[in-house]
Amino acid sequence: MPDGALPPCAVPLSQGTVRAARDRIALRRRAVAIWSAGVLAILAAGVAARATGAPGGLAGGGVLAGLAAWRLLQDRFMRTTGGIPVLTWHSVSRDAGWLPWAEATSVTPETLDRQLALLRRMGCQSMDSVEFVRRRMAGATVPPETVILHFDDGYLDNWVAAAPLLARHDMRASLFVSLDFIAPPRPVPATILDPGAVLRWDGYLSWDELRALDGGAFGGAFGIEPHGVDHGRVPVGPRVVDHVDPGNWRRLAWVQWAAMPGDKHDWYVSDAPPARGHGTPVHESAPALAAPAWSPGGGEDEAAYSARLLRDLLACRQAFLTRLGRAPNIFCWPQNRASDAGRAIAAETGYLATTAGHGTNRADEDPAILSRVHVGERVAGFRWPAADDLFLRATILGFRGNHYWYFPVLALSLLRRAVTALRVAGGGA
Repeated sequence: MPDGALPPCAVPLSQGTVRAARDRIALRRRAVAIWSAGVLAILAAGVAARATGAPGGLAGGGVLAGLAAWRLLQDRFMRTTGGIPVLTWHSVSRDAGWLPWAEATSVTPETLDRQLALLRRMGCQSMDSVEFVRRRMAGATVPPETVILHFDDGYLDNWVAAAPLLARHDMRASLFVSLDFIAPPRPVPATILDPGAVLRWDGYLSWDELRALDGGAFGGAFGIEPHGVDHGRVPVGPRVVDHVDPGNWRRLAWVQWAAMPGDKHDWYVSDAPPARGHGTPVHESAPALAAPAWSPGGGEDEAAYSARLLRDLLACRQAFLTRLGRAPNIFCWPQNRASDAGRAIAAETGYLATTAGHGTNRADEDPAILSRVHVGERVAGFRWPAADDLFLRATILGFRGNHYWYFPVLALSLLRRAVTALRVAGGGA
């Protein structure tokens, strides 16, 4: 694309594909709801028959026969094929307390080790993201046991723990980094494979480490791709939803990042807000690359928003050419949110694909859009490895199209909400 030229961003990209993917989600939910309603109706009929004096054996047999018939009738709606899971992790740490969002985005090395072992037991085979995209674009078959692995944000612990564990399980993943958070040069950090080493868990990766990873360190466990420049958010309206205070400024880090142009790798070491002080109003916001910014003076119009998108996408491309000696291939939208304008500009600037899809990466979906699902731990609201393993298994099989696995996912999600509500009611964090 010529310098200064902008693609026709007013034209939505792949709207049909996005609608089709959302329709599939709606169909899955409808299938699960209908299946559940039928099961409940059959059970209720059995209870009613027993209450009206029908023999227990007859009522029970009728229920079993009804459930079997309902299963045969609805099974074809509860099973589809073709979905390829893209699994996403962030931090992998034994001490993630420096991250204000650690509970939602960090897993321990022991958990990741167990999760990767589970993938192996399930017969999953990891495929490089770029190879996956190129295969889909060429219309080539992707083996049904394929999984794609992603790690976001470029944390140092991905060198310390994630890369060695991926190498141990002979798996490959993509690591997405934001330019403003890349750390300065330093001695090579120790890893969990170094016996007796003092491990550092806080902070972000440096360009030296990223070059080593991209060049094949740890058996080629990671390929490096961009995650934007500043991983920020922008105000999208005048409504004030919070104010910066001593208890929330780290959780609202984007307010600080927005006022810190350039390097942000050590933003978390300060004891006080480094850029926006206590009392600063926090406006309703959205991921910076997903929406035009609002300001009291009027904010961005479509042209200004498109120009900002173009600057970030080109900045990432140039940084990769300069630092890694190659152009990037896949752009990962921060916080998994994208716009049609962003996707169009990414395609025009040479990216093969971007993230933040709403589908399941089936052959009939746009190969330039990757749909992902987050992987975590403590899915029940407390440490319970068996529940974490069940949730991951159910997530993978559900993503592939077996909707029966939606039920354990739903049950564990509801349990987590209940546990969280009890903690809040009890004054816990």
